[in-house]
Amino acid sequence: MTTELLTAPLRHPDVVMDPRRLGALQPTRLSAARSVYAKLVRERWAIDLVDASVNADGAGRMLYRIDATGHIMHLVVFSYEPSLVDRSPRIIGSSWDVEGALIDGEVTEAELRATQEAIPRLYAGRATPSTLIWFRANRSIRLFDHVTDALVAGGQPDLDRIREVGYLLRNTGLDGNGTFGTKDFQEYGATHPLGVPFHAQLFTAYMMREISVDLVNAIARVRAPGAAQVDAATRGAIAVGNGSALGLVLLTMNRPQLVNAWLQGYEQLAAAVSSLPINEANHARVTTMLEQAIAQKENDRTDYGVFPAGEALAVDLRALRRILRRLAHANAVEGGTFTLGEVIDRAPTSLLPEATELYRSLLLELAPEAAVQDALAALFVSERRQLDPLETVADLRAQLADGFAWARDLPVVAPEEQTRVWYKSRNSEEPRSGPSWEVPEHTHDLAIDLRAAVLRLDECLQGTPPDTRVGHVALAHPELEQAIASVQCLAALPYAVPRFDVRDTHFVPAHIIRLFNAFCFGLEKTHDVHQRNLRGLIFEGAHFRVDRDEPARDWRWEVQS
Repeated sequence: MTTELLTAPLRHPDVVMDPRRLGALQPTRLSAARSVYAKLVRERWAIDLVDASVNADGAGRMLYRIDATGHIMHLVVFSYEPSLVDRSPRIIGSSWDVEGALIDGEVTEAELRATQEAIPRLYAGRATPSTLIWFRANRSIRLFDHVTDALVAGGQPDLDRIREVGYLLRNTGLDGNGTFGTKDFQEYGATHPLGVPFHAQLFTAYMMREISVDLVNAIARVRAPGAAQVDAATRGAIAVGNGSALGLVLLTMNRPQLVNAWLQGYEQLAAAVSSLPINEANHARVTTMLEQAIAQKENDRTDYGVFPAGEALAVDLRALRRILRRLAHANAVEGGTFTLGEVIDRAPTSLLPEATELYRSLLLELAPEAAVQDALAALFVSERRQLDPLETVADLRAQLADGFAWARDLPVVAPEEQTRVWYKSRNSEEPRSGPSWEVPEHTHDLAIDLRAAVLRLDECLQGTPPDTRVGHVALAHPELEQAIASVQCLAALPYAVPRFDVRDTHFVPAHIIRLFNAFCFGLEKTHDVHQRNLRGLIFEGAHFRVDRDEPARDWRWEVQS
């Protein structure tokens, strides 16, 4: 990729940071699931089950040793006989079928015992110093016993039934980066095999899939020595279930530098590849990917709620394929100079944003691996927001004009419709959101209402001499200190702050949840439940460790027949 391509113009932040557009973004090579999977396959990590001591109900312990090109990690799993008491697919539960930890380095029995004692206490527990991730999961009530019973009987489970559910284990928690005393991400270092944001969490999710198959195999063997084991066809249909909710909106509010880095990396790569001319080679490759995506979407019967159905996406993808074919013909026969990006420019205005972003995600497959690795390395950002007292009011006004003009331009929501409050429930620490009249008095509001703070700051600066130091403004108005620091640190980051009013009663959280869920984390089939919860699958169709000698493949376009 040439320097000229790398400096191709990017889309305007007003386009990208609209919540509807953010919710339309698709998994890409920069998504944590895909990038950590590509890394472990490329580097041929050795993953070995070194202990599997479970009884006929599945209660017991399993231990995995991971050799990531010389860097050793262990993943310990504590499995329990299922209980329907205090069970939930979300963090509000207090009873889980599977608990465990991803631990850096070698482990001792004392460390494993301490981990087993601490995890069930959750907020009252503390991880050991080398722990990267604590995780929890529940068995699928609809599928786990069906698979186990089929193996005990000497056969394989019903594939259609597996595809309908999609998973044996549903993730109910992947906690790291200091939570519960886990190792802070900044301590990993850039050379750590999981030293990209959320790689540790998504690698643990990858291991949940391994755990689910190893667990049913082990239970079946205990119940019947001659039991069958899960075969390749069955493995390929098993993913990890996942549910995400309002916590990801709060995450977006709290980590704007990371949001900017992820989006900017995507926009730069997509813009660079979009500037490539449509020649015979890339026309053939993009057409193949489009046809794979069309076939997968045509067979996708998931009810996506506020998001478009698979069949609707297939219609728009076929339109893009026709435009690509027409422009490729013009280049080849008529000497045209059409680029891959001009396919979108010539698409009808009715094209779904999801179709546009899916096409752009496919274009990223043409980017050189070195450019992708550079974009992943750029995710390791400083997230400090510290006020610079020596800047002047003139500097601050320029930053407001350059980076936060959108705060003034955003349509004003009527006061009676600015009632949304963001908080955590008292009994479960679960993030929630609702109208102010439903929330108890003195509830701590977790929202970072940056737009409102910026507008108050802008008003405060009116009439203030331009050579006044920012430190003097902060001393006179301490309530604006956070807003000043945010403007100073974020004004030059075009993709840091989504354009929406956090107080708007009619705001649809699902769009921002999906930004992290699908685009950043890389989940597939992320469908909306009540516009505030998203359910999806992780690693459907990806390799298991027993497949590591096979070439890596892009599991997204495996058509489930």
